[in-house]
Amino acid sequence: MKRSITLCLSFIVIISLLTGCSRHNEESKATKAHPREIKVALSAEVNPPYLYTDKNNRFVGLDMDYLKLLQQKLPQYKFKYELGEEESNLVGIGAGKFDMGINWFFKTPEREKKFLYQDEPYSYALPMLAVNKNNNDIRALKDLPGKKLTPMAPSGGLFSILSEYNKTHHPQVQIDKIQEPSNGDNLKMVGQNRRDAMLINWNTYKAIQEQIHTNTKIGGIVKREPLHIVYNKSNQQLHDDIDQATKELKKEGKLQQLSQKYFDLNVFKDVNSLNKDKSRLEVR
Repeated sequence: MKRSITLCLSFIVIISLLTGCSRHNEESKATKAHPREIKVALSAEVNPPYLYTDKNNRFVGLDMDYLKLLQQKLPQYKFKYELGEEESNLVGIGAGKFDMGINWFFKTPEREKKFLYQDEPYSYALPMLAVNKNNNDIRALKDLPGKKLTPMAPSGGLFSILSEYNKTHHPQVQIDKIQEPSNGDNLKMVGQNRRDAMLINWNTYKAIQEQIHTNTKIGGIVKREPLHIVYNKSNQQLHDDIDQATKELKKEGKLQQLSQKYFDLNVFKDVNSLNKDKSRLEVR
């Protein structure tokens, strides 16, 4: 019995090694004449301006434009897109169902243990402070101690930004937690002076303002949050090739052009420069 178990385990190890070698060979043999198919996980939840659908129900946006530029740079790969929910997409990437995923991913220590992250960001999210239109006192995180923020989900990336800030700054920002906050209700509270400010990503703020026009404005952009493609850990060569292509696209100014197209400003500038141009981000 022990010998049978040992033989079975040895067989499993050999199969795993052969599979790994096959995957490595597949990556190394990828050419323009014989491109390797790359399964790319897209989120079924639209997130303008990064990913959304047009009138013909086709996916468009900054992410798709970026992927098309990558496809031109890397003819040895052929991208095949599949839709799914964000968490199930991440599970699929980890399990090898997908080679990579793109969905406005922030980098977190927990996820870095499970996935390969793009080292060269293709764009940046803009976490910002929404304040009442009559408020001129809140422009940055340092202005928040003693103020009342709208409640936040403890699992979100914005909560992490404030948590990291509190680790190195005193006095600290008070954070009220809630599992499922309503962004619309939170903005209304700020517009009605029931809360002093809300930390929110610009694209989310823009989408809400276009629908309900709360009595708020952008107090200030607090940072640039890099956006990354996430890869299965076996795809080191794919990761390296896309990083190199992204550097080239940035050097050529094409990523900056995408930023101008979708944001009307260059998100690759520093935060101080972005805040000088923040009026361009307001919803008219």
